[in-house]
Amino acid sequence: MTQSGTDKGFEFGSRENELLLGLSRDLTRLGISVLVAGVLFVLYLVVSFIDPSAVLQVSDARHTLLSVIDYAVWGLIALLVIYMSVTIIKLAVPVKMIATTAGLDIAHLMDFVKDLGRLSRVSFASLMVVCVLMVISLFMLVLVF
Repeated sequence: MTQSGTDKGFEFGSRENELLLGLSRDLTRLGISVLVAGVLFVLYLVVSFIDPSAVLQVSDARHTLLSVIDYAVWGLIALLVIYMSVTIIKLAVPVKMIATTAGLDIAHLMDFVKDLGRLSRVSFASLMVVCVLMVISLFMLVLVF
């Protein structure tokens, strides 16, 4: 990071630029995964509203077991979403540090960018798990329920 003496502006160095480019890639992937999860959820809602006939007939005992599994899948989805929410809320701390401290704004900003990049990667992985779980639940909805 260098500081221009004439205009008192800042220019990030190659290390900071690489960090920001990585964050840009991570946020793009995260945004796409949120979009996919949203589309899958809408598809699930539409199919459940239409309520098609079950493709497979299962016994009452298996139907109960599959219903429990489906509720467990949605419970796991809810836990992953809660986890992602808590980690996003934690991002407020480094932003607050930028605003409330003196002399280390750029260092705090770079820490925030690192944390945001890590959060983006973890959220991407979590959302991929959510998408897989929603596909499983959607298949169970179409095939059994």
